[in-house]
Amino acid sequence: MSPKGDQNSRTELRRQLIAARQALPDLAQRQAALSARLLNVLDALEPDDIGAYCAIRGEFDPMPALAAWLARHPGSRLALPQVDRAARQLRFVSWAPGEPLRIGPYDIAEPADGEPREPTTLLVPCVGFADVGLRLGYGGGYYDRYLAGREEVYTIGLSYACCEVHELDLQPHDQLMDLVLTEDGVFGLDALSLDGID
Repeated sequence: MSPKGDQNSRTELRRQLIAARQALPDLAQRQAALSARLLNVLDALEPDDIGAYCAIRGEFDPMPALAAWLARHPGSRLALPQVDRAARQLRFVSWAPGEPLRIGPYDIAEPADGEPREPTTLLVPCVGFADVGLRLGYGGGYYDRYLAGREEVYTIGLSYACCEVHELDLQPHDQLMDLVLTEDGVFGLDALSLDGID
């Protein structure tokens, strides 16, 4: 799929990509394959502070893989975003599997409370992506604003292969992902630097 670059075409592209991932017939197998790839990457990176997200609208759900990884790495910590809709900002707070969640803005589950955290490795949901690590989100810019000026945060976009976009214009606010993982491969700026994860 290829957008022309204007906002209307991006809106239509988002609609098409969300519909495509929600219609995947073998979602369980794809989820398992992407979970395995994510676990391999986490094993290679060994992050101490991971930021993640609660999946919506057919996104890849990283929580089962993260729960398994955190059980093997009890020194690592997990944080999830809370959305401040008025300020159009994300902030990350500590959370552990099994702790309560509430429904926040945009009907996304978020921690009911928690201590503020600054993840050093951030898992980012992608509506679509280009192989250089360019991410297409929902259009609100929350992750781009959060990542602006935080070059030290290692970013891992997560998507399904059907959501790869072959022509996607880089916009001034876009933040490139260090890696983008799908069930079929590894993309992004660091795709060649991690051995044995493909």
